[in-house]
Amino acid sequence: MSDYVTKKNYFQYELPNEVMIYMFKFVKHPLNLMISCKRCSFICKDSQSKAEWIIFQFGRAHCLFNAIRLGPTFISVDVAQAIISKGGILSRYFAQRLIIHYGEYDQKLIELKISHNIGQTNIVGIQQNIIHWASNLPISVYIFLLTEASNQFKDKLCIKGNDLELFHLLTGGPHSINVASTILKRNKDDIIDLILHKKFIPFPPRNSDDRQINPIEEYPPKDGHENTRQLNIIARSILINKDLVHLWKKIGYFEICEDVNDLVIQGAILILFPPAQPLGWTKPSVKDVKERLDTLIDLGFQLNYNIIIDILHLFEHRLDDIGKILIDSFAEIKQETQECFLRRSLIETLRPNVNLKKPEISNFIYKHLPGNPETEFQKAVDNYKVLKIFNIDYNHRVANFQFDINIGE
Repeated sequence: MSDYVTKKNYFQYELPNEVMIYMFKFVKHPLNLMISCKRCSFICKDSQSKAEWIIFQFGRAHCLFNAIRLGPTFISVDVAQAIISKGGILSRYFAQRLIIHYGEYDQKLIELKISHNIGQTNIVGIQQNIIHWASNLPISVYIFLLTEASNQFKDKLCIKGNDLELFHLLTGGPHSINVASTILKRNKDDIIDLILHKKFIPFPPRNSDDRQINPIEEYPPKDGHENTRQLNIIARSILINKDLVHLWKKIGYFEICEDVNDLVIQGAILILFPPAQPLGWTKPSVKDVKERLDTLIDLGFQLNYNIIIDILHLFEHRLDDIGKILIDSFAEIKQETQECFLRRSLIETLRPNVNLKKPEISNFIYKHLPGNPETEFQKAVDNYKVLKIFNIDYNHRVANFQFDINIGE
């Protein structure tokens, strides 16, 4: 039987390289594919394949960041060159951050400093054998990327600058949002130049699980990801001038809405319902809230259930005053009945990554549902089990999910 088994029996040996490369970019975790056969291993290691894969998986804006994050086994000069030639974005800010992060620490020096009790605050986290972003980047790749940045930006490279800090000041970051609006308008041309010509793009955020594991943020972050504090600068500027989103999308930064989604939605609600009400403030209506969020949703932002719970948590001590306005607004935006909306929100509170330290939110939801708390809780648990069994991300897939989970009954 084995005598008849030849390479021609397997389709991967008959497909052209172009087709194999195209298929490869859809593979989320290529390691298993690499060990499946020699040709797949060859395709996975090809620089053009790697470039196609990293751009498809992470987008043009963050592909170089993630290529470096994957380490020397992934990135090389050929791969970096292929990424840029295929449209990967090399921003001036990327070059500035690369200068800060590049290079490994001298572990012997760190050990001696610890033994002599010198500079303890500066070496916390460094003494651990953790590979920080870009610290182990091959020097040939480092030189290539800086050379490319120099060729692209020439005398405007400003390698010792910080475009995120520049953006912060140009958009009136240190001032109140009313004053910042005037400053942003005054600096509009400089901001446009920074985004369109210097390709300013913030680094990607951490995922929610990593933020919970490492709640303390430092700058510059050793893992390279942008901190929440820095991403708030971006979110705040968008809330002042939504046209910035169009500028970023124009240069290929299509992940902008996803990267700062929760911060923008939460910030919009905080502006409508400020913690300290200024003189002359009037409580927004359901219509006001819906119009404000609809404007952001039209740009590409999403009102997901996880951010809804975060907002309710943020206003937990004001729910008796503004809670009804919030849930009516959210239900209208989601195009759901209030009862269905609240039951889905209750399901969201059961997720492991939702940390409700106080019962105010659950009690508020129970208060506006027709059944008693025990019955509603059991319904939520039952429906959550169904979602978990079918591996459904309710925030993103429920609109296309055809299985009836009887939430509205």
